[in-house]
Amino acid sequence: MPDAERSALRPAIRDAVEAALAGERLSEAQARALAGARGAENPALWAAAAHLRDRARPGVVTYSRKVFIPLTNLCRDICSYCTFAREPGDLRAHTMSPDEVLAVAEAGRRLGCKEALFPLGDRPEARHEGHRRELARFGHDSTHSYLVAMCRMVLEETGLLPRPNAVVLGRGELAELREVSASQGMMLESVSERLCGPGGPHEHAPDKRPATRLAMIRRAG
Repeated sequence: MPDAERSALRPAIRDAVEAALAGERLSEAQARALAGARGAENPALWAAAAHLRDRARPGVVTYSRKVFIPLTNLCRDICSYCTFAREPGDLRAHTMSPDEVLAVAEAGRRLGCKEALFPLGDRPEARHEGHRRELARFGHDSTHSYLVAMCRMVLEETGLLPRPNAVVLGRGELAELREVSASQGMMLESVSERLCGPGGPHEHAPDKRPATRLAMIRRAG
């Protein structure tokens, strides 16, 4: 690191950066020091991070060719920051039909995609009667059952690898989804119970309780 950049750092942060550049594992105190960087310190940290990146992966950028298939943007949770979920009265609220899913997957395949990402809300049928009726029209009684069927259809009809960003699932549901997906993802925004308290962004989001999400991750293996 250039001397000018090194001199801009507080001693604790400078020690943490130099340890990282030397390939050492950071202590908790060093990690906390880095998290507290501010102002003029940030460019030096970015430069050190870029150096470590280039040293490990020089000039290599990878990406996944996947098509986005938002199966439903209805959700039983209400997260104050969410820009994905919609309420039933919103004109942008939508649950994709099998024909729509297949059409998007086919378009992705023609464009060279290899995977199909399935984001969706958490069990909207638990809160929205209209969604239950929509599922029944498609021959299903749960969003999970519909997701499994759509993953299977895309896999068999297009050869794309389904990658569902599923909700909190039980062991049996995980086993069913595993049969038709290449991997399963789930957002874990925070492990802070404080965010679930009164006035917090997850106050009205029962599926966002940290213990619930962590238990799901353990079940998924």
